[in-house]
Amino acid sequence: MRLRIGLLVVASGAILALGACGDDDDDGASTSIEATASEFQFEPDSWTVPAGEEFTIEFENDGSTDHEWAVIKLGADIESEDGFEEDKVLLEVEALPAGASTDQRFTIDEPGTYQVICALEGHFDAGMEGTLIVE
Repeated sequence: MRLRIGLLVVASGAILALGACGDDDDDGASTSIEATASEFQFEPDSWTVPAGEEFTIEFENDGSTDHEWAVIKLGADIESEDGFEEDKVLLEVEALPAGASTDQRFTIDEPGTYQVICALEGHFDAGMEGTLIVE
C-alpha cells in the first residue's frame, strides 16, 4: 500500500512539473513577422498574416536614418510620394531612429494584398516598399 501511495505522489509531482513547463514568451499573438529596414529597403519585403487574427511585427531599423513601416488601405495604393496622403494609411509602426527596434501588435480583418511603404520623405520614391498579404 505504501508503495502505491509513494508512486502516486511521485507521478502527481511529475504531472504538475510537466504542466508548469510552457512557453513563458507567449505574447498572445499567434503570428509573428519580422521586418528590418535599411537604406532604402525592407528585408524581407513580403509578409503573410491571417485575416482577423492579431499578429506581432518585430520591426528593426538597421539603417543610418529614421524608417517606418506603414500599411496602406486596400485600393489606396500609391505610385509616388506625390500621391501619398496620411489618410491612406491603415496602420503603421511610426518612425524609429537608427539602431532601434520595436514589437507592435495589429489585426487586419479584410483579406487582400496591401502595399507597405516607408512614408518618410524620399524613402518610398527611393524604393522602400513591400507587400503584406492578409489571408
